[in-house]
Amino acid sequence: MRGIEATEAIIFFRTKIASTKNVSSRRDSFGAMTIQQRISMPSFSSILQPLHDFLFVTECLHCGVRLNNDEQRVCSNCWNALSKVHEHDYTFKVLMDRFREGGVIDDFVTLFYFEKGKLLQTLAHSLKYDEGTTFGFELGVRLGKKISSSTIDCIIPVPLNKRKERERGYNQSDWIAKGLASVINVPVLSNAVRRTRYTVTQTHLNAEERKKNIADAFEVTDTDAICGKNILLVDDIITTGSTIQEIAQVLKKAKAKRITAGSAGLAKLGEDA
Repeated sequence: MRGIEATEAIIFFRTKIASTKNVSSRRDSFGAMTIQQRISMPSFSSILQPLHDFLFVTECLHCGVRLNNDEQRVCSNCWNALSKVHEHDYTFKVLMDRFREGGVIDDFVTLFYFEKGKLLQTLAHSLKYDEGTTFGFELGVRLGKKISSSTIDCIIPVPLNKRKERERGYNQSDWIAKGLASVINVPVLSNAVRRTRYTVTQTHLNAEERKKNIADAFEVTDTDAICGKNILLVDDIITTGSTIQEIAQVLKKAKAKRITAGSAGLAKLGEDA
């Protein structure tokens, strides 16, 4: 669909240019354009606007309102409508206790609650399936503002299954990591961990099934980059925490010093991402 829209935008652009040339060639007997001809000429901005609107997203991913110049993919009203996670919340404390019991994740930071039928579910779908790279980057920027750069040496995004990454064209967690890095100014090690096998989607699995599904599915590819480092491990949405704990365990075996788990969204108890 985007290819068709691009073609139409280019055709429109060429048509406008051609009509401008035709007008400029029609001169009066003194070699100057008539007033009527000048009035009928399209402005340069009107020629470029359709192409600009196609190349640059101008509407909110959720509500469709036209974005201001300082807004990225999502309008301010929708950002403000997202349900923020607080450390004293029940869901957050349950997951933090689970991480502590696992013994491989030392800290946890997240932004918003993921709830079925609510705003973040719509935006999460856009992040994963509708070229949400800019939105992912902005999520990372906002997450980065909650993290002290002095406690982090590098960022590792949760690796996506290669087949899914080819289908989408990008890893959404990688773009969140890039946004984070722009704030806390540490490197992103996108290839430090890789998946060793294909795993089915976690969406409809319970906690125990998720744990079995993801077991032994990751390995460290660069132990030198991991050894002795304080690592921020980033995922888009955390539900039971099984995936991020499995990766953290692999990183600790590679002598990582400290691991902070980070995510854009946290599923409320009973919700699936």
